[in-house]
Amino acid sequence: MPPDITLCSDPRSGPGCGPGSDLDPALAAWSYTADAGRCLLILPDGCRDFIVRRSPGGAPRLEISPVMSAPQRVAVAPGDAFLGVRLQPGARIRPGALDGAPVPDSPEELAALARGAAWLPPGNAEILAALAAAPCPARAARCLGVSLRTLQRHTLAATGHPPDFWRRLARARRAARAILRGVPLPEAACAGGYADQAHMTRDLGRWFAMTPGALAAARTRKDHPARHLCDPGYDAPWTGEQISTR
Repeated sequence: MPPDITLCSDPRSGPGCGPGSDLDPALAAWSYTADAGRCLLILPDGCRDFIVRRSPGGAPRLEISPVMSAPQRVAVAPGDAFLGVRLQPGARIRPGALDGAPVPDSPEELAALARGAAWLPPGNAEILAALAAAPCPARAARCLGVSLRTLQRHTLAATGHPPDFWRRLARARRAARAILRGVPLPEAACAGGYADQAHMTRDLGRWFAMTPGALAAARTRKDHPARHLCDPGYDAPWTGEQISTR
């Protein structure tokens, strides 16, 4: 959703963490109410969300979003209201954790449900951080002290996506946020680790369905979907401050 996002408690520690982890799986809480019917563009952020959707006159529904590999469009009607809790990248959800669970009625209840159902294995956070910073999966494997095959096998099993998915997503988000800050396009391509500006343009189109020019236009439009690339997500640092308000 194009949410009003506020951060949950410090994601580096907190209650409700899963076995073997002292990390809070919740990254941020958000809310959104549609004032008109529209089709929203949702951009990949490397996270899964627990979402409660309420439509006027209908029963609330609890959904868990996937880790997106491409932008998606979601149709909303006037009055549709959403509450969400975004999980940390790499967070796992226990099978059957939501069986029989009532639909939460408040942000606090939804956060408690998410924390009880999910956990962040410590190794996942380290692996994803290494992939975000590395020019290739092989370099990340060397930094982690494991073989490339071990990194590939573990990352796919632990997150559902191979290492290069995470590296490329981090690169695209890093370049897009540089453009949103007003960095010239050649420098944004360099900051993202692209071979050249044309390479960056193709990749931003694949991940976000936007050209660099469309991203730059978001600097002066508060309702532009690209603004949410600066919300908490993969390779977007936690700051302890509110990220966006609408």
